Amino acid sequence: MDLWQAVTAHILPSSIWGSLIAAVPLFCAFATLSQMATLRKYGLTLRKSLGQHILADDNIAEKIIAGLDIQDDEGVIEIGPGLGALTHRLAALARRVVAVEIDERLASVLKAETSDAQATSILRQNILKVDFGQIVKSYPDVARWKVVGNLPYYITSAILMHLVESREHFSIAVITVQEEFARRLVTGPGTKDYSSLSIYVQYHFHPEILFVIKPTSFFPRPDVRSAVVRLSGLERSPLDVRDEGLFFQTIRATFGQRRKTLRRSLRQIPGLTPENMGELGRMSGVGLNNRPEDISIQEFASLANAIKDIVG
Repeated sequence: MDLWQAVTAHILPSSIWGSLIAAVPLFCAFATLSQMATLRKYGLTLRKSLGQHILADDNIAEKIIAGLDIQDDEGVIEIGPGLGALTHRLAALARRVVAVEIDERLASVLKAETSDAQATSILRQNILKVDFGQIVKSYPDVARWKVVGNLPYYITSAILMHLVESREHFSIAVITVQEEFARRLVTGPGTKDYSSLSIYVQYHFHPEILFVIKPTSFFPRPDVRSAVVRLSGLERSPLDVRDEGLFFQTIRATFGQRRKTLRRSLRQIPGLTPENMGELGRMSGVGLNNRPEDISIQEFASLANAIKDIVG
């Protein structure tokens, strides 16, 4: 029986527990077995299809909480609390914790395990369908809201887009994602990780990687390293962008054909022709023979403003 089978067995034989202790680092063993005991208590299984992993390192949990810098008048929306590795810590610090869990089984367990925490609410729902504004309205005594969560790898981009769309309702988000994905959020031009996603996130947030998490901090071990990213909301973008729709249209047009030069890819935008490309280059100050991965977010803003002047 492999380790995943051991975790997902409805009843864990006592013979398995010894192998589990040997399978994880000593600094993780207690946290792992504590949560394993909860699984066993309720006869639960972990589901690979939902990307469920146990955060088995108490030190990492504490570092994630520290990254939130929670004040006692603030609330936290937790994405995918699982067995509550963070939830119990959050409840001791925040005025209100709303934990959003899609798995009905885990939601029921967490509700039972946090029944003595009056400030904690368990919401059994898909995070992509959660109305952040409604949560904020439901708790008028909370001064500010923050978001935390270990995002399932298979829907990381979708959740991130939902956070961007809901950004007015929280001040910061501390999210755990694949390390490779994290680099895409914080990188600048001139790297292979730079993309339209980089610009989209940096237009709305100040993203920073707080630290990297080794696979051994989770159980079962994922195949990749993770990173914790803090997204600090910007009240307004520091860029001078006169038409946000055109700005993002420009970015999509270029990164959609990232192997082509700007001179070629920008022809997708109605009104731009080979004849007025020279004018566009002069007005924007951007070299149109470059490819999009070499263009900074500030240069994209200048490019979009120049396109607006040319095509209206």
